[in-house]
Amino acid sequence: MEIRDVIHGTIEISPQETLIIDSPYYQRLRNIKQLGFAENSYPGATHNRFIHSLGTMHLATIAFQAAFRSNSDFLIKYKKDAERLLVCLRIASLLHDIGHGPLSHTTEFAMPSVEKLNLSHLQCRDSDHPFSGSRQSNHEDYTLKIILQSSLTSILKRAFHNYGIEPIHIACLINDSLQCPDNFFIVNNIDYRPILHQFISSEIDVDRMDYLSRDSFYTGVSYGKFDIEWLLSNLTHHIYNEKCYLGLSHRAIYTFDDFLISRYHMFLMVYFHHKSVIFDEMLGQYLRSSDCN
Repeated sequence: MEIRDVIHGTIEISPQETLIIDSPYYQRLRNIKQLGFAENSYPGATHNRFIHSLGTMHLATIAFQAAFRSNSDFLIKYKKDAERLLVCLRIASLLHDIGHGPLSHTTEFAMPSVEKLNLSHLQCRDSDHPFSGSRQSNHEDYTLKIILQSSLTSILKRAFHNYGIEPIHIACLINDSLQCPDNFFIVNNIDYRPILHQFISSEIDVDRMDYLSRDSFYTGVSYGKFDIEWLLSNLTHHIYNEKCYLGLSHRAIYTFDDFLISRYHMFLMVYFHHKSVIFDEMLGQYLRSSDCN
C-alpha cells in the first residue's frame, strides 16, 4: 500500500504494517491532534498523530539506509539480519506515539500512577524499576502497555513472526531502560540496539525531524524548517565497545545546529504559545475540579 503525505510524498506500507494501521489502537490516532489546542492560535494546525507516526516510520527507513550505506558487511553479508532490524525499527517508529491520550500531551497530567498499568514485571537494566511506585504515568508507559498487553500484541506476534520479532523487541527500541531477553539486536558480536533506539529517541531522531517539518507546515510558520535531506544523508554510524551508535558527518554540523535552533524556536513560538498554555491550564483546572466526575 502507498499513502500520499503532504510532507514526504509517497510512503510505502508493507502488508504486515497494514495490519497494524488497520487496528483500532492505531486508527484512534486519527482523532488525536498533534498539537492539542494549538489550532486556536494557528487554525491550520489540525493534523494528527496518525500521519505523524507514518512520517516517522518513513524517515526511520531513510535514516537507517543512510547510516549504514558505507557498511557493506552489514548490509550485504548480513543482509537478513539488517532486514529484520530495519523491520523492527519501522514498527517501533510507527508505534512510538500509540499511547498518546486526547489532545496529545495536554491530558497527560490526568493519567493514573504507573503501578496501575501492571508493567512492574518487565525486566529493566537499572536496579530502580521505572514501572513501579507512585509516579504518574505518561504516554510512553501507555505505549508499552499497548504493545505488550493488548489485542495489538497478538497482531504483532502473528504479523512479524517470520522475522523473529516479538513485541518486547519493539518495546526495547522505544524504551531504552527495558532489558532485552535475548540477542535479537546483536549481529556479528555488535549490539545495534543503541543506534536503532537513537533513530527514534535522541537529539537527532526522526521523530523530531518529522514533527518539526510537519508542525511548521501546518501552522504556517518558518521556525521549524531545516535542511532535512542534507541532515539525513549525512547520518552515519560508529562502533565503540561492541556497540553501534548514531553518528553525523562533519559536513552537516551546521545543519544539525540549525535543526536544534529550529526546535528551540518552535517551542518558543508554537508549542508554548500563550493561548495554548492557557487552554491547557483551563482544561487541567476543569478536570481537577468537583464539576468533573
